[in-house]
Amino acid sequence: MSISGITSGGYGYGYSSTINNLLQLSSLKTTSSYSAIQAANKVTSTSSNSSAYSSVTSFLKDYQSELTGLEAAAAKLQTRVSGNVFTELEAGSSDESVATAQKNWKVRPETDINLEVHSTAQAQKNVSAEKVAVDLAEEDMEFEIAGPKGTKKITISSTNENGTKKTYNQMYQEAARTINAGSDTGVRASVQKSGDKVSLALTGKATGADNGFTVTGKTGAAAGLESVVNEAQDAEYTVTQDGYSQTYRSSSNKVSIDYDRIEVELKKEGSTNIYAGVDANKIVGAVQDLLDSYNSVTNLLEANAGRGAGTAAHLSSFQRGMGGEKTLAAVGISTNKAGDLVLDEKKLISALEKDYEGTMDILGGQFGLAERASQKADRALSDSVQRIVSNDLGGKTSGSSGSASGGGNSASGMGNQFTYFANFAASGAYNLSNYYAVGMLLNTLA
Repeated sequence: MSISGITSGGYGYGYSSTINNLLQLSSLKTTSSYSAIQAANKVTSTSSNSSAYSSVTSFLKDYQSELTGLEAAAAKLQTRVSGNVFTELEAGSSDESVATAQKNWKVRPETDINLEVHSTAQAQKNVSAEKVAVDLAEEDMEFEIAGPKGTKKITISSTNENGTKKTYNQMYQEAARTINAGSDTGVRASVQKSGDKVSLALTGKATGADNGFTVTGKTGAAAGLESVVNEAQDAEYTVTQDGYSQTYRSSSNKVSIDYDRIEVELKKEGSTNIYAGVDANKIVGAVQDLLDSYNSVTNLLEANAGRGAGTAAHLSSFQRGMGGEKTLAAVGISTNKAGDLVLDEKKLISALEKDYEGTMDILGGQFGLAERASQKADRALSDSVQRIVSNDLGGKTSGSSGSASGGGNSASGMGNQFTYFANFAASGAYNLSNYYAVGMLLNTLA
């Protein structure tokens, strides 16, 4: 597999310099001609060769990017690759109406915890009596709120500056703004509406028994605000794990269990099991990424099949797909009219629920879909530049077909000269060094 980029016949020089050298060679009529060597040094400055160079290098960059992207997408599903989606365990709850769960850090595969919720943490709430919103208030408000973070005195007059009386809605809105502004008491105020009636409500900002508050003084127009509607209380729950049970209390409904591996949010009283399992949505997402990347590579090869015998050969390989029709259908994959692979998410999830091990093997096993896609990408990345764009190097247009030998413009002998260079370099490091030494001497003479 090519790690740093597309190789050129396996000899390790980059495709950009290779294409540049080949474009220079295309101008040589005879390799022994001094004037031809001079022309070769200038050829890349011409607009036609510059355009050809840009087209080929742009394609090769896309070729490499798309194929390495496909390898990365396949790796997420290959069971032989560490960190694949089948080994990424998530925490789950058998009854999410009682409690939800998510991992804080890596969970253990054997996790199986029973959680009994006896009570959830509550914030205190006080509510005044309901009044008709547009009725005129008859009393002022002058009371004090003592909350978990501090105290605040509230004074609201029932009379406007012009001497007119305020409505209950006006007084409650003014009281809410005053309570919420300035210093924080740990209590927030709001105006509740029910039909044509309104009431003033105070709610603790935090849950738990230690976060209660008191209202004292003359509530006046907000009579009843000193009465508690909902008590502040702690959550109480029992965790049973490995045959051992322990009951806990918490001021918050978000608690940690299994040595802080799992975070649980308590929802209501009841019982649920907390377990470790694979997230089916992550598997579906990984399969969709694989198909998208596979389709993208196929489309790129199809649009550039005329560039070379290698490109055409890899297109044929990709068009054969990652598996038989029945195998693909078993995991919810089919081919649309445009020839692209498409995923039916519901069918894939159903397959995972009915036969998880079998579905995992089809997707990511030794002979699975991801493995086949990765092998196709690896072969395409390991191919030589000469074969991938043999028609471009042979002087043919990107829309024409040709053989791997180069063909095309026989006058330039471009494909053959590249083959000679590759064979020469393959015979040893000393030959390759001599080649470049001679090249430097010729450049000096030029």
